[in-house]
Amino acid sequence: MSGALEESAARPAVRPLVAWSVLAVASVGVLLSGAELMVVAIALPSIVVSFGGWTDLARVSWIINAYLLAFVVAMPLAGRAADMWGARRLYVVALLLFSLGSLASGLSPLGGAEAGLSWLIGARVVQGFGGGALVPLSMSLAAHLFEGRARAAALGVEGAATFIGMAVGPAYGAWVLLNVSIPVPGVAVAGWQWIFLLNVPIAIIVLLAIYVVAGAVETPRHQGRTDLLGAVLLSLGLLSGVGALSEAGRLGWTDPLVLGGLALAVLATSAFLLYERVARTPLIEIGLFRIRRFSAANAVSLLTGYTLATAIIGGPVFVNRVLNGGAAESALVLSALTLAVAGGAIVGGLLSALLGERPVTLVGVAVTAVALWLALGWGTESGLDRLGRDLSLFGAGFGLTISPRATAAVAAAGATAYGVASALLQVFRTIGMSVGLALLTSIGQSRIDELSALINDPGRRDSLVAGLHHPEFVGVDPKTSLALVDLLERWSRGQAADVLRQVMTIALGVALCTLIPALFLGGRESQAPESQAPASQTPAARSAAPPPR
Repeated sequence: MSGALEESAARPAVRPLVAWSVLAVASVGVLLSGAELMVVAIALPSIVVSFGGWTDLARVSWIINAYLLAFVVAMPLAGRAADMWGARRLYVVALLLFSLGSLASGLSPLGGAEAGLSWLIGARVVQGFGGGALVPLSMSLAAHLFEGRARAAALGVEGAATFIGMAVGPAYGAWVLLNVSIPVPGVAVAGWQWIFLLNVPIAIIVLLAIYVVAGAVETPRHQGRTDLLGAVLLSLGLLSGVGALSEAGRLGWTDPLVLGGLALAVLATSAFLLYERVARTPLIEIGLFRIRRFSAANAVSLLTGYTLATAIIGGPVFVNRVLNGGAAESALVLSALTLAVAGGAIVGGLLSALLGERPVTLVGVAVTAVALWLALGWGTESGLDRLGRDLSLFGAGFGLTISPRATAAVAAAGATAYGVASALLQVFRTIGMSVGLALLTSIGQSRIDELSALINDPGRRDSLVAGLHHPEFVGVDPKTSLALVDLLERWSRGQAADVLRQVMTIALGVALCTLIPALFLGGRESQAPESQAPASQTPAARSAAPPPR
C-alpha cells in the first residue's frame, strides 16, 4: 500500500489535456532525432563533395558513426539524470545541444576541406548526444505523466515518434537537397547544409512550445550523487563495443582493432557491473535485472533490435543489389517498413492497455517471424510490391512490441528509475541492431570477396559459365562481351539473393527465440507491480543502508 502511495505522490499533478500536450511537443524533438539517423545517409554523397571526395573513406564514415555512438552513450546517462534532476528541464538542455550540434554541422564548410570535415564530425557528436538524450527523457516524461492504460498508449506514441522520423528522414532529406536554396550574401551554402540548419528554427519552436505547455510541469527528483566513475566505465564499454561491431563487417571479426574494441568493451562493462554493486548512488541499479519482468523486457528489446537491423538494412540492399533498384525504390520500401513500425507502436500501446503486455508482445514477435519467413521467398523476380508488403508486415509486428516492453520495464523499475528503465531499453535495442548489422555486413562482404575472386579468375570463371550451360563463353574475356557481362550479372544477382535469404534465416531464428522472454513480460500494467518493488530500491532504503566497505 505504501508503495502505491509513493507512486501516486511521485506523479506530477497535471490535467490530461496538459499531459497529452506535453507528450505531443516532446514527440517532435524525438521525431527530429530519429530523422537525423536516416537523413544524412541521403545527403552523404553531396557532403563528401564539399570535403574533397571519397579519398578518405574511413574519416567520411565517421560523419554517421559519430552521431550513432554519441546517441548510444547519451541514453543511459540521460536516463539516470532524469531520475535525479527531472526530465523536462533536461529535455530542454538536450534539445539545445541538438540545435547547437545542428548549427555547427551546417556551418562546418567554413573550416575548409580538411578542418571542416573534423569540425563536422565533432559537431555530429554534440548533435548525437543531444538527440540520444531526447529519447529516454521523453519516455521518462510519458511514464511520469500517465498511469495505467493511458501510460501504455503514451509510451506507444513516444516509441512511434522515432520511427516516424526515420520514415520521413530520407524523403525530407531528398526534398531539402532538391528544393531548398536560400541565398546568403557573401556565403556559398550547399544544399546539404540546410538539412542541418533547418533543424535550428524547428528546435526553437519546440523549445518555445515546451515552455508554453510544460513551463510548470516537472517530473520528481530523487536524491543521489552523480556516479561519474560508473558513467565513464559504461560510456567506454558502449563506445568500444558498438564501435567495434560497426567496424567488424568492414574489417573482419579477426582484425586487431575489432578484437581490441570487443575486449575493451568486455573489460569496461565487467568493471562497471562490479562497481555498480557497491556504489552508493549507482548509475544503474543492477538489482533491477533480478526482476524477471524487467530483464524480459530488455531481452525482447535486444533480440528485436537484431531482427530490425536485418530488415531495415537487408530490405534496401535487396532492392539495390538483387532487383537493380535505385535510391527512390530503396527509400520506398524503407518508408513502408518504418511507417508500419510507427503505426504498430500506436496500436500496440492501445492493445497492451486493454490486454496486457505479454499477449501483445507475443503477437508482435510472431508477426515479425511470419514476415521474415515470407522474406525467405524473395528472389530475382520478386517485385517491389511484395517486398513492401513483407517489410510492412515486419514493421507492424515490431511496432506492436514497443509499448508493452516499455510499459513492463518502467512498471517493474518503479517511479525512482523510470528514466534509467527507458534508457536501457533503447541501449539494448541499439546493441542488438549493431550485432545484426555487423553480421549482415560480415556475411555479405565475405561473399562479395569470394564472388569477385571467382569472376576475376579466368579458370574459375570458365568453370562457372560451363556449369551455367553456356560453353560458348569459355575463354571469353568479359571486357569484350556484353552478353557474358549480362550472364555474370544475372548469376551474381541470384547469389546476392541467396546471401540475403541466409541473413533472413538467421533473423527468423532470433525472432523465434524472442518468444521465450516475451512469455515473462507479465499481464496488465494496471496490476501496479511498481508498488511491489524491493525496498532496497527506494531512495529511503538506500540512504539508510550502511556505506560499502
